[in-house]
Amino acid sequence: MSDDRGSTVPLILGFFLVALLVVAGAVALGDAFVDQRGLQDICDGAAAAAAASAADLDRTGGLTAGGSLRFAGVEGAVDAYLARDAERRRVEVQADVSDGGTLITLRCEQTMSLAFGALFGRREVRHTATASARAAVTG
Repeated sequence: MSDDRGSTVPLILGFFLVALLVVAGAVALGDAFVDQRGLQDICDGAAAAAAASAADLDRTGGLTAGGSLRFAGVEGAVDAYLARDAERRRVEVQADVSDGGTLITLRCEQTMSLAFGALFGRREVRHTATASARAAVTG
């Protein structure tokens, strides 16, 4: 019986390390989820800003003859929205105007650091979000 003594210490240490890895994984997943939601919010805001600028262009006559939105107007509105703070400036955006020049679709991408990424072999993760908005043009 005396030679079984102390054999629970390695078992307890092993369970502690496993629990630590599970907690670190949960924190990393939570961090990635919050980053993804933040990127989605930025992308939604940029699409809304582009749609709102289309309404301004409609009032000032800045649309094409058929009442469709000019692509340069969308890019300008998105760039102005993203330039408001440092977090937004790191977002890469691809814009598309379709449906007769009234539907604005944005694809936003950003590379972000991952909490405890070194533990899992990935220090950074690339997030992608898509947002659409319909411009209220009357042309």
